Amino acid sequence: MTSIRKNKVFMGLLYILVFLLLSEWLRPVIELTATGHHRLFLAFVALGLVMAFFDIPWWITGPLKLFYILWFIVYVYTGNLFFTAESIGFVLEQASISLSALFSQDWQATTDVFRTVLFFALLWMAIYLIHYWVSFRLSIFLFYLLTVIFVAVLDTFSPYSGDAAIVRIMVIGLLLAGLLHLARWMERHGAAAKTDKLLVFSIPLLLLLVASTALAFYLPKAEPIWPDPVPYITSYSGKGGVGEGGVGRIGYGVDDSQLGGSFVSDDTTVFRAEVEEGQYWKVEVKDVYTTKGWELSEEDAQEQLYQNGDEVTTDFPPEGEERSSALVDMQLPFPFVLYPYGTASFLMEETLEYRYDSIQQRFDTLQENAAFEPDVYEVFYSEPSYSLTALRETDTEDLSELPPEYDRYLQLPDELPERVGELAEEIAAGSDTVYGQAQAVERYFGTNGFEYSQSDIAVPAEDQDYVDQFLFETQRGYCDNFSTSMVVLLRSLDIPARWVKGFNEGEVIDTVDGYDVYEVTNNNAHSWVEAYMPGVGWMMFEPTIGFTGASSIDFDLDIDTSEPEEEEMPDRPEPEPEAQPEQPDADAGANAGPTAGERFLAFVSEQAGKLIAATIGLLLLVFMLFKIRKKWLPKVLIPYYRRKEGSAETFEKAYLRLLKQLELYGIKRAPGQTLRSYAEYVDSFFGTKEMTELTAAYEKSVYGGDAESVDWPKLKESWENLINRTSG
Repeated sequence: MTSIRKNKVFMGLLYILVFLLLSEWLRPVIELTATGHHRLFLAFVALGLVMAFFDIPWWITGPLKLFYILWFIVYVYTGNLFFTAESIGFVLEQASISLSALFSQDWQATTDVFRTVLFFALLWMAIYLIHYWVSFRLSIFLFYLLTVIFVAVLDTFSPYSGDAAIVRIMVIGLLLAGLLHLARWMERHGAAAKTDKLLVFSIPLLLLLVASTALAFYLPKAEPIWPDPVPYITSYSGKGGVGEGGVGRIGYGVDDSQLGGSFVSDDTTVFRAEVEEGQYWKVEVKDVYTTKGWELSEEDAQEQLYQNGDEVTTDFPPEGEERSSALVDMQLPFPFVLYPYGTASFLMEETLEYRYDSIQQRFDTLQENAAFEPDVYEVFYSEPSYSLTALRETDTEDLSELPPEYDRYLQLPDELPERVGELAEEIAAGSDTVYGQAQAVERYFGTNGFEYSQSDIAVPAEDQDYVDQFLFETQRGYCDNFSTSMVVLLRSLDIPARWVKGFNEGEVIDTVDGYDVYEVTNNNAHSWVEAYMPGVGWMMFEPTIGFTGASSIDFDLDIDTSEPEEEEMPDRPEPEPEAQPEQPDADAGANAGPTAGERFLAFVSEQAGKLIAATIGLLLLVFMLFKIRKKWLPKVLIPYYRRKEGSAETFEKAYLRLLKQLELYGIKRAPGQTLRSYAEYVDSFFGTKEMTELTAAYEKSVYGGDAESVDWPKLKESWENLINRTSG
């Protein structure tokens, strides 16, 4: 009787699945460490598994693997495809340096070549252990469990996204575990290990896994029962940013001396605000750019103390006498006071003082001369508005007449590459006003191939400038990249500018007494720009793609603002009731032969082979349709919603369907991004205003409670245009 271990077809399938599982270990390691040469490492793994599969003796496999490792080092580190005297000398030199470092216990002095050899040694050991588990123990559960834990930990604590990897691991691991269980069962019961019999048992397992995976994609997913504990723990570490350019968890941090690196999202709530409309919440500014990040100038702090309820003075005075109010409810301890633009005063039940540092533009609260972290406070403000006429009269020649106090907002490091200044001149070449130049710089990022992302973000090398790297090499980053680059470009044009930190508006979660309740999380930690306009004052600018925190502009020009008359929509005729089909006679055919169930069972038993083939074909067809769904799904959605009644409920469902379709198309909504800012980003991508129109109607209907204002027949055309654009 043939042993299951001698069946080459079955064991070959097991080794292929083992190779796929091992590749899930390699992919995140190489991606996170920027090691490169992924295929060459996979080739080593495949070589080791093939030799283990054919039971090649160790005195052959050992030298072959050592030869491959030596060739890898020569090829990767010297660029030579073949061994030369120079490459052999390089290997011997690297070995000598690393051995000396090991004997002297100077671990950091070991070379990259030595670390590469250690990595290959680990792969070698992993291949041997897996070969032992599969060929001798017929069990892979421990390795499968470690793989799931490994990817889950990386997905949680690093920028590596394990969403797709987990699905692949579950399918591969379950199939592998099922086949090994089958092998153990057959050995235990002495069953013959014939290939056709193994396939008969294996096909149902494969079909079950494929069907369950497909169902898992389509079935609705429940929200987590418990909140993610990791952001809660890290929120108390005081390190919301990136330390030393590594990977950090997004949030507000005070150390900005080393920018760069990726972020992991964190949806822990920082505060909630009841406010009439969304606001940017300012915390502080920084003014010294160091080629790697931001620091605060060493000027003496210019502090002012205000009593509870006093009128405060900032660089953004409130507009007019009428005041709006916002009630801020802090959910996490926060050492500074968040405030919107145009803040007039603060009010809190406790007796305290507000300390304002005009250098940092930051408010702290004091109670009996000690720092105090407020839980709930009310802020009164009036958002400043700027005259477009005055902005268009801002003369660049006035910049040279600014007093010395603005010099620190023009600081640039001596090491700044010249091409940054040349780019600034090129961007501003078509503008003859200060405001026009600032606008040109702000818009530059949205039209020149820049990409917003929080993952795979480069860290500048020791001799590299942070802004220069972003502008000319990566063009990929998040708010710190965009805002810092705009400040440096403006300063290169002699326009005073400073870097601002705080939070964007967050998401509307409720409405209370006419006020929207915004929830602001660590994901909403943000940075932007303030620039000085001669004769006008300081203004905020938002260069980050996908965010719309622009200043309020008073369009006081002599322009025609009349709107064209809208045609009245004709009354929709009432649909006629459909005729009800006649019900069949329950007694008809009662004695007409075999029942439907009996006929079905007979058909299945006769056509079993064809049904299995048809099922496999259907699953393949479903899989192909699923892969190309972004092309055909719009053709189904448009006629479906075109037949629906013109109600607010129909519009809301159609809008949510559009959001899913845009994400499927590749225009993903960033973590913490509001619907309004996401709509602006979609419109900038397609060059339309249709998404903004639909989003305004959706927010008015859902969050404003005004469902009757929705005119679905009028909005349908914009919705269909956007749906059609996603089919490309």
